[in-house]
Amino acid sequence: MVIAVAMLAAFCLQFLFQMVQMKSFNKFYTKLRKKGRVAIGKAKGGFHAGAIVMFAIDQDGVIIDGCFMRGFTMLARFKNWDFFNGIDVGTIKKDDCATIGVSLRRAVLNASSNYNTIMSGGEVLEKPSLFTRIGDKIYGVNKKKA
Repeated sequence: MVIAVAMLAAFCLQFLFQMVQMKSFNKFYTKLRKKGRVAIGKAKGGFHAGAIVMFAIDQDGVIIDGCFMRGFTMLARFKNWDFFNGIDVGTIKKDDCATIGVSLRRAVLNASSNYNTIMSGGEVLEKPSLFTRIGDKIYGVNKKKA
């Protein structure tokens, strides 16, 4: 019984922290959206810190403003970030990100890739989560027919 109550309390805390984090995301997204289109990139964490970046871009794809969230826990919040202001989001390369952390670099490069995909008429596909991939293996989804 005690274990069930502890698990329920942990679930409720996780839900509350997630709601606060989503509120932070929505606040910064709305702020950037008022300035123009928004390019978003993310790098999933797993056993290391993940990151999300958002860039407000003008009609030519030049970054006007940006923000990022990087962290290991649900306590991470978005912060303003002007590191890439004035740069064309579609031309960002790994060398441009040499001075920032690995998770932020992956998120910035993902935002650049997403922008280029959308501008060329493509669609950004989400990589399936770990549990989705495990479930697909168990239930035989997406298996190639011999």
